[in-house]
Amino acid sequence: MAAEFRQLPDLEIADYDEALPLGPPDLKHGVLPNGIRYYVKTCVKPQKRAALALAIKIGSAVEQDDEQGVAHIVEHLAFNATEKYANHDLIKYLESIGAEFGACQNAYTSADDTVYEFMVPTDDEDLQILDRSFDVFAEFATKIRCSTADLDNERGAVMEEWRSGKDSRGRVAEAQWKLIMQGTKYAERLPIGKEDIIQGIPASKVLAFYKRWYRPENMAVIAVGDFADPQAVVGMIEHHMAKCQASGDNASKIPRYELSPHSQPRLSAFVDQEQQHANIHITFNHPRGQISTPAAFVNFLQDGMFQAAVNNRFYKLSRKPDPPFWVGQVATEQVTKTIEGYILAATLGEGGITRAMQALLVEMARIRLHGFSEKEVQKACTSMMSDVESAYIERDQDYSQDLRDEYVRHFQNQDFVVGRKYEAQLSKTLLPRISAADLQKLAARFKPSSSCTVKAISHNRSVSTDELQRVIDAVQQQEAAGAIEPLPEDDTPTRIFETNPQPGQIVDRKEYPVFGATELKLSNGMRVCYKKTDFLGDQVLLTAFAPGGLTEVDEADFKTYSMANTLAQELGPFGFKPEVLADLLTGKRVQLSMSESPYWRKFAGENSPGDMESGLQLVHKLFSHKVTPNTEDLQTVMLYMRESLIAQIRNPATSFVKRSRAINYGNCYYFRMPELEDLDNLDVDAACDHFNTCYKDPAEFTICLTGQVEEDTLLKLVETYLASIPRPSDAASRTIASLTPLPVEFPQGVITEDVKCNMVMPQALAQVTFPVTLHWSLTQLQEPHWLQYVCQLLEMSLTRVMRFEQSKVYSVSVSPFFGVQAPGPSPQLRGDLGINFSCSPANTHHLIEAAVNEVHRLQEEGPTEADVSSLRSIEQRNWENLQQENTYWQEMLASTYMSRSYQMVSTVSDVPCNLSRCLRMFQD
Repeated sequence: MAAEFRQLPDLEIADYDEALPLGPPDLKHGVLPNGIRYYVKTCVKPQKRAALALAIKIGSAVEQDDEQGVAHIVEHLAFNATEKYANHDLIKYLESIGAEFGACQNAYTSADDTVYEFMVPTDDEDLQILDRSFDVFAEFATKIRCSTADLDNERGAVMEEWRSGKDSRGRVAEAQWKLIMQGTKYAERLPIGKEDIIQGIPASKVLAFYKRWYRPENMAVIAVGDFADPQAVVGMIEHHMAKCQASGDNASKIPRYELSPHSQPRLSAFVDQEQQHANIHITFNHPRGQISTPAAFVNFLQDGMFQAAVNNRFYKLSRKPDPPFWVGQVATEQVTKTIEGYILAATLGEGGITRAMQALLVEMARIRLHGFSEKEVQKACTSMMSDVESAYIERDQDYSQDLRDEYVRHFQNQDFVVGRKYEAQLSKTLLPRISAADLQKLAARFKPSSSCTVKAISHNRSVSTDELQRVIDAVQQQEAAGAIEPLPEDDTPTRIFETNPQPGQIVDRKEYPVFGATELKLSNGMRVCYKKTDFLGDQVLLTAFAPGGLTEVDEADFKTYSMANTLAQELGPFGFKPEVLADLLTGKRVQLSMSESPYWRKFAGENSPGDMESGLQLVHKLFSHKVTPNTEDLQTVMLYMRESLIAQIRNPATSFVKRSRAINYGNCYYFRMPELEDLDNLDVDAACDHFNTCYKDPAEFTICLTGQVEEDTLLKLVETYLASIPRPSDAASRTIASLTPLPVEFPQGVITEDVKCNMVMPQALAQVTFPVTLHWSLTQLQEPHWLQYVCQLLEMSLTRVMRFEQSKVYSVSVSPFFGVQAPGPSPQLRGDLGINFSCSPANTHHLIEAAVNEVHRLQEEGPTEADVSSLRSIEQRNWENLQQENTYWQEMLASTYMSRSYQMVSTVSDVPCNLSRCLRMFQD
């Protein structure tokens, strides 16, 4: 497939300014007589599913001063109050067909748009579900109700969503939005709206807004899915949506708010006591154009290459001793439908804002003065071409959700959609034609005179706007004087191995037909298990594991050893500094990272089939290279780790997490969060030795591979790079049966505790936890699976009670945790189940009581037949979707392989009895 891409001929482009046709050819699109647009496209991934959207070109920007937040309120009302659906009937229906409902899953409102989204099955008789889904869209389009009772029932959930956005991140984002949008209507039109309007606006005003703006000419229906007859889908859309008529005769023109340019930078030094990391955010606003012609697409590709080249510079800068920032980035953001932002941003250490800002601006000035080297341009081109090649290889394996979103963007912005094959061919034609001079010109966008806004963000008053202005002035003076030197060329190795190792051997081979997997045993004792799939043409997942983790170290050494992975990965675990390795892997799809849990050491990653050699070379290096600290790199790593820990401590939620862990797990040392003194006492040499010991003996490890495996090629690579890893002379393999369990004591009886901390915006986090003990064996795995279904049932029920009936939360989650359980032959599986939500502090204890009462009700009454039917549909649909994913088979292969059990999971049956039995496990 890669060879096929490279052989694609260049396109002949006669007119770079001629709009590209909407495509691909099998797309069906048009306009209904009432003005509603439609897009219908066949896509077989996931199978038997369709991704639907009703897109409306109406958002918060059209609101009047006394309507702020109404567009978002209408979005909420759509799911609970239409002519046909009331009292959450629509939510129940979505659950009954396996289409889960949750926070931000089914709709969103922005400044310019509101979009409703469904994921529905297409395998029912006569496509009745799909047909009914378009009927629901028709209800959204013109038949949303808004009585006083309807609105009052939804105000609480909207307020909780408003409250959830008032944490430090939300406050910073709001201040940033107002700064960069200053001078436009957008500045005062945040989609979430204002608290007093959300709580007090009358139903009549909300209904008037809906009737004024929800008009057919402002709408589009998009359907992308596994359709046997796409024309029949067009017919369904016509049948339901053509009936939609506007409520009023006079159409209001959608206002268009253009950029208000300014030549002088706008500066802000924003202080938020809960801000975790200091940041500098510099935005240069420009009018947004459509990406609808080859010329516009060239600009898009140039922008991508520019970002790749600049971000590579910033990454290397962040790796230097005493760097000006920990993370630096250049990016492009569609701020609104009319405004595009070119962004320089950095995350940095305490007190370094002006230094970081100077580093960002100097790099832009350096590019304006000296441009990019040909080597930099080639790397950027290679990196982007790799992404294009991957998209081409997987051109027939797109997800329907992704294609749906592309057509939504076409409707919103007229951005071109031509199909993966043509887009890949267009990219392959145009990318090599982009020169260093083309990229150098783009740096002119980042001048302080180009509608620039500068926002410094920190937890204390560490910088003034005068200081920010002085940085701008100083860099401009340097640039004008030509005092900024060109970037020196750096030497990058071209190979991971200069000389390949002496190959080992595959000494045994077994087939496991139940999984379609093959196991190889290597001459050094390592095992490799692989499963070939065709779900994605450019993906091979890798997971490796060995028994024995952090419970095998003394408690006194735990803090040092628990930081070993972070330390090693920053120093470079493969024999190269991370920034050198990044250059070495340019254009390759290779990822590999390490982790250590209580009971396992692991490394995992993802590769393109064509880059498997590089991936397995890194595995060999992981075992053969010994990480050793050096003073220069260590200083930077330790500063970064310290700043990260300080940021964590500054988060007000940290005190809640600390205390809940202590209660839930008996103050077990493993769950204690690190403190600054732990970093002060870190034994760096011991941490590196521990890491090296973890990845020392290949015989301890099993590697699982899932994806587009090319078997003949893989076998040669396995012998060359895996079987060749030498075993140490002092090898002492650990077994699952010998692992040390965590000394965890679950709480006895009922414990209720309030954890109080100072917060800028009062908000409560609540957790209700039940210790759980399950009975299981390698051949009897039902109870863990039933528990997953119980969690789904509880989440559905609690959402119904706490969000829709009481309107006091935005979302609630229920999940189990068994990370304390040591693997092995024990017939009992110990863990807990947690119910988590956020809310107003005034509602906390009432909602906790409501959650416990709902658990008790389900224990006594059991689930209803309707609940069981919905649960079965959701789980069945999830199961069917997962069957088509490499990630599912990789997890299934690794987990069953780790347990040495190859029993396939049975289908769901006798649900009510088993759910009731599991519910009774959660005792007060």
